[in-house]
Amino acid sequence: MIELTSVLIIMLLFVFPLPVLAISLGLFTTWSLYRKSEAFNNQPSEGKKNLILSLVLFLVNIICSIILGVTLAFGIYYFIFDNFYLLIFNFLFCSAISLRWFDFTHNLYRHFIFKLKPFKTDAFAQSYFVVCQGFRERDHGGFGLAPVYTDAGTLALENNKVVFHGVFRKETFSPSNIIHVEKKSSEKITILSKQSNFTNADMFLITLKDKFYPFKSRPDRDKIFKQLMEQSQTA
Repeated sequence: MIELTSVLIIMLLFVFPLPVLAISLGLFTTWSLYRKSEAFNNQPSEGKKNLILSLVLFLVNIICSIILGVTLAFGIYYFIFDNFYLLIFNFLFCSAISLRWFDFTHNLYRHFIFKLKPFKTDAFAQSYFVVCQGFRERDHGGFGLAPVYTDAGTLALENNKVVFHGVFRKETFSPSNIIHVEKKSSEKITILSKQSNFTNADMFLITLKDKFYPFKSRPDRDKIFKQLMEQSQTA
């Protein structure tokens, strides 16, 4: 069923490119705005500033990606090949690649987070600047997981545990509470964890925010993943 739907979407994209792009963009924008609104409503009051900051800088990233996409697309249009449809394709392609692989605001985000709360880390522990998002099952069912909170801070690798120190939240992942660990992408790890408080999150998405190129976070992600897996196997 999924394969058939994908083939139909691709065929429609070739037959009616502009309407399909417009509808897809509208649906994606609506879904994204709904998820952002839900995350903001569920965010604890002490973490509202943190979430607003991340949303503002995400918009700045989008604007920077669009500017880069426009620049590259018009460069190809004027200096290589002047085709309107190729111009549109290059703009969309370059903007999407830029948004995925370039993080223009990672240093600015780190600067503001450390102004909200200066972090002290153990000199003998490896630490990374990360964003931690908590999710849990929806109370009355529904599609996907419900967001619980979004926080940013340091993730420290200690002897027998991994500790996240955020602006307003602290999470400890140890052999006693880790159920499953999975690599999500070059800079993301998901952790399924047992929590004593039923209102707390039970699934965590850890995103490394130390690099301009997110894919260069892969070695750091692997170190974190290795330690979490060792703890999971110990449990």
